[in-house]
Amino acid sequence: MGWLGSSAFGLIGTATRLTLNLVIALFGLYYLLLRAPETWGAVLPYIPFSAQNAERLRQRFANVTTSTVIGTGLVAVIQGALVAVAFVAAGISNAVFWGVVTVVFSVLPVVGSGLVWGPGVLLLALDHRFVPAVLLAIWGIVVVGNVEYIIRPMVFRRWANIHPLITLIGALAGVPYFGILGLLIGPLALSYFFELIRMYREEYLA
Repeated sequence: MGWLGSSAFGLIGTATRLTLNLVIALFGLYYLLLRAPETWGAVLPYIPFSAQNAERLRQRFANVTTSTVIGTGLVAVIQGALVAVAFVAAGISNAVFWGVVTVVFSVLPVVGSGLVWGPGVLLLALDHRFVPAVLLAIWGIVVVGNVEYIIRPMVFRRWANIHPLITLIGALAGVPYFGILGLLIGPLALSYFFELIRMYREEYLA
């Protein structure tokens, strides 16, 4: 019982920390985009490339940021819809409400939608409805949990022309170091790395 209580407190603490990171990230992104011209004007003199390549770099950042916002929102909505459908099929009440809650929690890395469908599995098991509980767990792990790894790379490839492998590796590498910010910083950093190599080769080696 003590282990269950400590695990619950640990989960709440992790969810709270991730939520705060998300709020800070969104506020930072909002004010960065709000004064984008001024911010870019302050950074531009320190970029050691030609004006043409500096403009490419700026456009690259804009495209990756747009892709991240669209990808995160689309994944959250799809996961929320999938959880709501599963709850309806399993006979869990207020399925639409829990779908909306899933949309909010889906932006959190690692735990995400599991904070909603996981308790749903537990509820079904405590009600001795073991078959629906197992099916919901499989649905959550296999279908809902893998939506991000399918949709996000497609969005990045569509809007930012980034290979899905770069998106996946960047996100997986960025989240452990930067938390929720890693979803943006990881793919952005890898994309910038290859872009900077290309610019360096054009300007200093060609």
